[in-house]
Amino acid sequence: MATDVDKMIEFNVAYHPSPYPHAMRDDLNEIAQVCDGIYVPFTESDLHYAPRRIKACVDLAHDANLIVIADLWGAGNLFASPAVPSLYTLQHPDQNCVSNRGRVVPKTCPRSSSFRAYMRGLITDLIAKFEFDGLFWDEPSWSLNKYFGRLEDGEWLCCCDSCKTAFRERFNADMPTRITPEVAQLRDESILSLLAELCTLVKKGGEHLITATCVTPTDSIEFKVGVARTPNLDILGIDPYWRPDMDVSQRAYIDQHTGETVSIARANGKLVESWVNSNDQLAQHERDPYRAAKLMAAHDIDQISAWAYRDYQSGGPIDKPNWGDPELVWQNLSQAYREIREGDLEIHA
Repeated sequence: MATDVDKMIEFNVAYHPSPYPHAMRDDLNEIAQVCDGIYVPFTESDLHYAPRRIKACVDLAHDANLIVIADLWGAGNLFASPAVPSLYTLQHPDQNCVSNRGRVVPKTCPRSSSFRAYMRGLITDLIAKFEFDGLFWDEPSWSLNKYFGRLEDGEWLCCCDSCKTAFRERFNADMPTRITPEVAQLRDESILSLLAELCTLVKKGGEHLITATCVTPTDSIEFKVGVARTPNLDILGIDPYWRPDMDVSQRAYIDQHTGETVSIARANGKLVESWVNSNDQLAQHERDPYRAAKLMAAHDIDQISAWAYRDYQSGGPIDKPNWGDPELVWQNLSQAYREIREGDLEIHA
């Protein structure tokens, strides 16, 4: 039976800007029929190569009365990213992380003062020149994107001179070559310190600007709580991206991780966002995003967002044999958003 939603949930989708303004206008007007806002993913390379495309996307989205949040994809290779390396990381190899085995890895150390100065400039430009309504920091972590290499078993980051010095000052001992509770604590503090500084920089551009981040189901509880305690962070997100080959049901997976995030966020005064996996769907599973959104809406959340619009058609492998129908994925997600907005939380066949 349909159930009334106790409070208004906002709906968003990630949108990859098109190089063609007319097509982009049509896309954004369609999105505005079911969404309150969009997340706009772009890389540092995009800012250099196609800034007008990004600005056009922001302007057209505002014309459609959409809230527009920047997703600076993969800056420093410290956040979720596509197969496009961070320009800063490429240009500043001296700021790279060093593994516990002494190997230099293409990922900027989050403690790097020069990287933080670089981010200050980028954030200022994004607010002043592009007029975004906020910034999103997607999955901050120590993990290494598979496109940039692979950490070996037992290998971890970071043991650069800066991190070793920070460990010595924090614990009055040399940094071990294995992950101890103290090492784990310092690693979390390094990421959390960067996140806090980035959120503070955004708010300096205006208290009205939105700050959001997303943790993953595999992050530790300690890290998730640390993220939730970040000063100047508005929205704590989770992305329970269920896949049909998992050994857990979609309902159980989403309920566990969305519910856990709600508890952590509410205890720390944050808004809660849960992300729907509407990307790279398999044939016969185009209905999964619909069910995911409905399951999330049953929790005490503030926003439902989806990655990404029309299944991000250009982002998948060309030879995938069981590729789903992107149009059907979008239709199902749109249906879920409409029904939830109307107070209908029932999952219809």
